[in-house]
Amino acid sequence: MRAEPVAETPRLALGEGPRWDASHGRLHWIGIRDRRFLTLDASSGRVAVTELAVTPGALMFRPDGRPVLATERGFELLDPATGRTELLAPVEADRPERRMNDGACDPYGRPVAGTMQRAEPWQPGPLYRLEDDGVARPVLDGLSVPNGLAWPEPDRLWHIDTPTRRIDLYEYPEHGPVGRRIRSLDVSHLPGLPDGMTLDAAGNLWVAFWDGAAVHCLSPEGHLLATVELPAPRVTSCAFGGPDLHTLYITTARTAEHPLSGALFALGQV
Repeated sequence: MRAEPVAETPRLALGEGPRWDASHGRLHWIGIRDRRFLTLDASSGRVAVTELAVTPGALMFRPDGRPVLATERGFELLDPATGRTELLAPVEADRPERRMNDGACDPYGRPVAGTMQRAEPWQPGPLYRLEDDGVARPVLDGLSVPNGLAWPEPDRLWHIDTPTRRIDLYEYPEHGPVGRRIRSLDVSHLPGLPDGMTLDAAGNLWVAFWDGAAVHCLSPEGHLLATVELPAPRVTSCAFGGPDLHTLYITTARTAEHPLSGALFALGQV
């Protein structure tokens, strides 16, 4: 299978965080280095771009539909019309060498995202959760480059710490820190590094591979089920969308040698 670029989508330095808005038939995503919030109207193909004053590492939507960014300052509420943000909870405000990276809302509607160094060498850091009392608290420590998160059940969390080349399944209690690691899927045999991911209705993992030019579909046991190839090596994340949720949207990062890299890609009827 091969994904094709979505027409009129800009080539971003670092596209990330695709999120499908079923109520409006739109896909939202961000440009991290570009400092942009983007919206694709799936029916018309039009793309709206909003400039941001912060560096977004992750885009999440709360149950009430309000978008939240994980930025270099912490968790921030975004006004999509203006690009203005309101700081909800600071995270590592005394660590300018770090920023927030990939994240998602958990089954209880709480934003979760990790922090990472802005440049190598990678230093370990935590995964933070914005709690109901408005405080961001660490729930999992010792992560180098925290990336994809997905919950197959409310009490289970898949998580990718990119340099490990593993996908780890954890116990996820409703309150308190993330629990024990149940098992790990070793993906070191696949080209590139695991980055963002999403789950399909059957619970299979669709994982974007940075410098792997592909999204690979894995069963929960780690069996390779399918591969989606892209004409862009740095594949960052993916999400299902479209009226029947059978279109896989894929974000990428720009490289000088690959003319289509940095665009938004799509594969229909997955």
